[in-house]
Amino acid sequence: MEKLRILSSKLRVLRRLKPRQIFEAVVLACLVVGFIIMSVAILSGKWQIRPILSGSMQPGFSIGGVAITQTIPTSQLKVGDVAVFHPPFMNSTTYIHRIISISKSNNHYIIQTKGDDNPTKDPWLLQITSKNSYITRFTLPFIGYLAVWVHSYSGRKVLLTIAGVLVIIFLMTLSLDIEKKRRNRKNLTENSKQDIKQKPKREQKNRR
Repeated sequence: MEKLRILSSKLRVLRRLKPRQIFEAVVLACLVVGFIIMSVAILSGKWQIRPILSGSMQPGFSIGGVAITQTIPTSQLKVGDVAVFHPPFMNSTTYIHRIISISKSNNHYIIQTKGDDNPTKDPWLLQITSKNSYITRFTLPFIGYLAVWVHSYSGRKVLLTIAGVLVIIFLMTLSLDIEKKRRNRKNLTENSKQDIKQKPKREQKNRR
């Protein structure tokens, strides 16, 4: 019963918040939730941020930008997708090129790729044996080197730390605001009681 009374009191305080305070709380909450969702998506591997370090895909993919990539079933790859892959015998090198043809052989997909700004297609046919592949969903300019850091071990630790700090700040801000409103209401109630007590005394004094 006591918990219900406290909850009811806090809800009454929330209803008394000014529109600006409500707007700020909602914006902060959206930022916190968005940051957490982004962090979880990156850490889970479903989405990745890839730096664009060459001009082979210009003008759509500018040097120094990033490609935001998502993993999909390999069976859903199609001509026109911008795939993320390692060329044959180059496992340490990542390419982001467009698929210009795709076929299937022995239950494996074989794709031909090409950079948009390159005059010729890539000098290999890529056989994809994995069930899932990464394709580019959209790009962002100028933050390519930051993406490299985000995918490092230290970068991931910082992402999680920032997410935790944002959650704590949001909860503390909301709690302090509610507590401030509660105290103001309490002071107003006490002042009203004092005025009520002093009113009879003033009336008696005036009668004298």
